[in-house]
Amino acid sequence: MSRTATAYRAIAWIVGVNLIFVITAWLAQLSTSDASWWNRNAGFITVVDMVHGYLFMALLVLIAVLARRHRWKPAFVLTTALFATIPFVSFWAERRASAALRAAPASTR
Repeated sequence: MSRTATAYRAIAWIVGVNLIFVITAWLAQLSTSDASWWNRNAGFITVVDMVHGYLFMALLVLIAVLARRHRWKPAFVLTTALFATIPFVSFWAERRASAALRAAPASTR
């Protein structure tokens, strides 16, 4: 697997875990008191949320690079990017894209 594909896999997993944390933190902030850990550490959660945004943009760039290099169909590219925004489904999307990369002919790698 190429370095770009490996970077995509790593960033996809980090973004997926980060997405679960951000959504959990948001729900916890809404449903707990002001004295809870979630509300007392809102600044930390905001920083994690911003890092998640930057990593997601990097993920989109990696998807675009891989799509161009491996000539993915537009529908595959779009669904891969959209599925990356859904908690837990993002991991499946990464596995699907990685399988497509493994199945690619050697000439496109």
